[in-house]
Amino acid sequence: MFGIDPTPFDVRLVAFRIPVRVHPSFWLGMIFFGWNPGRLDLVFIWVICAFVSILIHELGHAFTAEWFGWPTEIVMYFGGGLAISARYRNHTPGRSIAMSFMGPAAGFMLFGLLIGVHILLIHFQVRINDYLSKTLRILEFMNLYWGLLNLLPVLPLDGGYIFQSLCQMMRVRDPSALASKVGVVVAGAAAYYFFVTTKQEYAGILMLMLCLQNVSSLQSRR
Repeated sequence: MFGIDPTPFDVRLVAFRIPVRVHPSFWLGMIFFGWNPGRLDLVFIWVICAFVSILIHELGHAFTAEWFGWPTEIVMYFGGGLAISARYRNHTPGRSIAMSFMGPAAGFMLFGLLIGVHILLIHFQVRINDYLSKTLRILEFMNLYWGLLNLLPVLPLDGGYIFQSLCQMMRVRDPSALASKVGVVVAGAAAYYFFVTTKQEYAGILMLMLCLQNVSSLQSRR
């Protein structure tokens, strides 16, 4: 739906020496997922929290890639973010797993830090305003649940790449094809769960799109 090619409206910055490019579709996507016409102030908070959470996630990937000697840049777009690295030396399935896992892990670490802050605020009976309270809760939600969702074995989520790398380590004949087949089943089941059980339409739409993407990948291989 949206590409990630550079545009004149990209926001460019550097985070801990890692180049970051924010495509205009990123802002549109985050507004779409957090849209609340009655509370535009909460939409703004949602977008800022999403930017911080996804950037932390991608920095987890990027720092790991840089540690392995793979130059990396981050692109943030409608679907979230990508840590694009040049894996041209010393590339192994184990290193690929480490790089894939460290994205969600960075979010989990931020979640733990936020929980610690929350506990301290309660312990010392510090009163905070409604906006700060909502910001903390949104950040906690994003960095825990988005991280867990990202570990599902569905390409192109991190869990999908981890599963594909595990297949490579076990010398499966066609790791990509198997990963796509598993992705179709898991994403389809997750879409059904979100649509029917929890009534979370946005999550259901996302998983349905990922299911169709894996179906398309299998058809193109045939």
